[in-house]
Amino acid sequence: MKHFVTLYFIGLSICGFAQPDTLYTERSIVLLKNEGLLIPFKHLDSLSFEYSTPFLKNLGERYTRNIGVNKVLITDDINAKVASDANVLLLFGEVDAPPVVDMENYEAVVFSNKTDSVSKDLVVQMLFGGRSFSDTLKSNFLGFKVGSGICTQGGTRLSFGSPKEVGIDSAYLYRKIDSIAIHAIDSGVAPGIQVLVARHGRVIFHKTYGYTTYDSSEQVQKDMLYDFASLTKVTGALPALMKLHDENKFDLDATMGTYLPYFARGNKKDLTYRRVLSHNAGLQAWIPYWQTTLKKNGKYRRHTLSYDSSANFQTRLSPNLYLYNNYRDNIYKQIRKSPLKREQGYLYSGLSFYLYPEIIEKLTGQDYETYLKQNFYKPLGASTITYNPMRYYPVNQTVPTEVDTFFRMEPLRGIVHDEGAAMMKGVSSNAGLFGTTLDLAKLMQMYLWMGDYGGGHYISKNTMEKFTFCHYCNEGDRRGLGFDKPVLGDRSSGSTAIDASERSFGHSGYTGTFSWADPENGVLFIFMSNRVYPTRNNSKIYQFNVRPTMHQAIYDAIKVFEAESKH
Repeated sequence: MKHFVTLYFIGLSICGFAQPDTLYTERSIVLLKNEGLLIPFKHLDSLSFEYSTPFLKNLGERYTRNIGVNKVLITDDINAKVASDANVLLLFGEVDAPPVVDMENYEAVVFSNKTDSVSKDLVVQMLFGGRSFSDTLKSNFLGFKVGSGICTQGGTRLSFGSPKEVGIDSAYLYRKIDSIAIHAIDSGVAPGIQVLVARHGRVIFHKTYGYTTYDSSEQVQKDMLYDFASLTKVTGALPALMKLHDENKFDLDATMGTYLPYFARGNKKDLTYRRVLSHNAGLQAWIPYWQTTLKKNGKYRRHTLSYDSSANFQTRLSPNLYLYNNYRDNIYKQIRKSPLKREQGYLYSGLSFYLYPEIIEKLTGQDYETYLKQNFYKPLGASTITYNPMRYYPVNQTVPTEVDTFFRMEPLRGIVHDEGAAMMKGVSSNAGLFGTTLDLAKLMQMYLWMGDYGGGHYISKNTMEKFTFCHYCNEGDRRGLGFDKPVLGDRSSGSTAIDASERSFGHSGYTGTFSWADPENGVLFIFMSNRVYPTRNNSKIYQFNVRPTMHQAIYDAIKVFEAESKH
């Protein structure tokens, strides 16, 4: 049985054999027709799904909300009008007499002998490649003979199930994470928290706690978009740079001036991107750009900020504050002239991440944000990941961050928290991305699967391993290329679980976000909060060690499951 579970996790399917997990007990789910290999769905960015019931729609939207040109109808109603390119019929429940179905109307037909919600959930997961179709008919049905059934590969996208399916003790995991989250909220760490845990590509825990603000008027919802903060570093520029590295367009050992001529002279001309991405090039940590807009008397410098919008001041920072159109050039100038440490060595710096969007645009000939969405977010089904979310979503679907009392002078909701990213019109690879927790999980799971997801090949395994490898550990620098890694030495002082493997990687965000992937154990952990509401001066998330303690609970739950299995 243990060997069979291992086969299942790597996506193999064997028709006619009993499914290895308990969700399939006494169930039969069979793919009877699959014209053109429609199932599992591919190229999610080109598809637009319609569903016959709200329940099916809710299940399907876990995988994608993209609106593509090719329409797919998923229906459990044999009387439904079918007119699109692609139609999928779902038949649920044992029947004495098979229904009359015009099979020519459907590219795919699925039969399940059960009508319960779990069966419908499993079917949708199979349609999208989260799980495999591997069952066969137990009796003749719709002209198909006993033993009929089409196999598909599962485990190519995230699936959804229970902790015990992937070797985690459910009771321990829920008890520990619930208690940590509730205690954190009661202690004022943040008004609300959202947690997602997956193992071997299966989401086994996804819960929300608390409210968006301390007035308890609005509960945190799973479909809310968070300000990723510095998670943008590994979800914005980094996937693009890895893809360009695969295409031999981005050389890690090139110097900064190779792709940015205005860095070909000066103190940064010899810095390589390998060292820069490892935070080992001597760049200063950050520059408070907003402060440079002011004179000593507190008034705005010429060509910086204005209280009114005009032809030259169109970048809105707040209702009564507008930035000069070309201020990005000033930011670049400040980065170029910034001092370096006398000696190279580890110092976390966000400066280079202001520059990568321009590099990516030069190397691809395409707008930076458009390139990311076309090559990563939409194909992954992670369409909520975006800059400037208020272009697409109502403000109440975003989680508020800080009440800004020193620069923009307004509550920040749907607007990037980071001042520098805001001055880049909200588009930077230092910060600026927003998205749902589940959509972030899709991108991180692609990383965890070394560049593959949903049948698509995004980044080579060699490049993923190179970027998630510690290149300067011998210099006391734990970082990968862009990615963070576990601390060297004593893990008790780190931001990850003590038991996270050396191969693990991820990043944290200033607003209270955290995402970590462990290829050695198949564990993905995402923690989202708005700990900076209403002020960034709240440091309780660090004082209470919330994220690493919760992260460790996952590994402890695995140990509990293994210990109980031995008995």
